[in-house]
Amino acid sequence: ESWSKSLDKITFFTRLERQILSGKKTATIRDKSESHYYPGQVVEAFTHEDERKICRLEIVDVENVEFEKLCRKHAKAENLPFVFMLKWLLRKIYPTESSLCFVSFKVVG
Repeated sequence: ESWSKSLDKITFFTRLERQILSGKKTATIRDKSESHYYPGQVVEAFTHEDERKICRLEIVDVENVEFEKLCRKHAKAENLPFVFMLKWLLRKIYPTESSLCFVSFKVVG
């Protein structure tokens, strides 16, 4: 067992970097394969395209959410003005997924 604490990581599209750093985007919606995060966990955020470090995030909350139940709260946390835009974007990434995971976070470093 290694004694150096390995920080978990999470990736975001490069175009979201500024929204995360400015505090406008405070959550991400992922599928079951990325539902292992937990409140209080500190993760390193990287760009999806080129693995560049963005910042360090603390996971604030993790909740399961059904696709049909997505609402304005979720869209706002994703820095989107409308729920239909959120659903449209999610369908491009997860075409058939009905159970998703709403992961809220804050920048800590």
